[in-house]
Formats: sequence, C-alpha cells, structure tokens
Amino acid sequence: MEETDVKKLWQLYDNKLEKSLTLNHKIIREIQSQKAENSINSFRKTQVLGILAGILWIVFLGFLVLNSLDKIYFAISAGAILLFNVYAVVAYIWTVVIINGINIAGNITETQQKLTLLQNSFTKIGRVLILQAPFYCTFWYTDELVAHGGTTFWLIQLLVVSFFTGISIYLYRQLTPENNHKKWVRAIGDSKLRKAIEFLNEIEEFKKGS
Repeated sequence: MEETDVKKLWQLYDNKLEKSLTLNHKIIREIQSQKAENSINSFRKTQVLGILAGILWIVFLGFLVLNSLDKIYFAISAGAILLFNVYAVVAYIWTVVIINGINIAGNITETQQKLTLLQNSFTKIGRVLILQAPFYCTFWYTDELVAHGGTTFWLIQLLVVSFFTGISIYLYRQLTPENNHKKWVRAIGDSKLRKAIEFLNEIEEFKKGS
C-alpha cells in the first residue's frame, strides 16, 4: 500500500472520528438539556401549586381575621401570618415569571445565572416564612387568659415563645446561599433547581474537556 493511500485512510478515519465526536457531543448536550428542562418544569409545577395553595390559605386567614376583630390577640397573630404568606405568594409568582423566561436552548451561562437567582430567591422565601412560627404560639390568647393566666402559665408561655423565636431567628440566619455547603441547608432547598444547575454544569464541563 502506498504511503499516500495510508495517509488518505488515516485522514478518512480522522474525519469519521471527528464527526462521531461531534455527534456524541450534541447527543450528550441534548440529553443533559432535556434533564435540566424536566427539572425546571417540575419546579414550575410545584411553584404553581404553591401559589394556588397559598392563595386559598390567604383567603382563609383573611376570613378569620375579618370575623375575629373582637379577639385582638387572634386577629394580630393571624394577620401577621397572613402578611408572611402574602409575601410568599407574590415571591412565588415572581419565580414563575422568571422560569417562563428561561430558554434551555439558549446561552448556558445566562440560564445558570437565572437558575441560581431562582434558587437564592426560593431560599429567601423559606427564610421569611420561618419567621412566622412564633405567631402560631399566640393566636389562641384571650383577654381573660391574659388577665388571669397566672405566673406559671406565663413562664411556660415565655419559654415556648422564646424557643420558637430563637429557632426562627437561628434558621433565618443559617438558611443563606453561603451555607449551601451544609447538608441540612441543602436538604431544605429545592432539589429540582439544584439538579437543573448540576445538569447545566455538566454540559459546561464536558465542553471544556472536549
């Protein structure tokens, strides 16, 4: 076999190999993109369900507050819980708007930034909602109970309310993007968004290594 024939064969082989690698790269990108899109769609559905449930909960709380204005402690506690949930629903709506603007087929870096923004926003919503916990300890107070509760009762209440207040503040300070390296913080966050980001990261790493 002539040397030129050997070179031609090698060149033909190289061309086929290059085409095969290009095809493999495309297939891997499409698979990872599809996985990321499925995770995002799943997160979107969860957010929409959260919005619907939140609206129903807000309507119910609003009904209770309007019909319990003569019970000041209940009205204040339920009203505070209502405000926390109004914030959450508005924030959930904002996240759905951001999700609908994500294009997996577009720029990966831009998509990663949006997903990270969503993840941080989701964490922030959870942090704020945790702060409503102490109000669940006070909604059942009555004027008579406040006036005649006694020392023992108020000491117990002080301990309970202080405990939930302390826990709320602690969790609020701990649930931050900077603490995502802690397993329990990551467990509280949304796994669907985290998976979507990981799938896109794998695409980026694959592109760098190819």
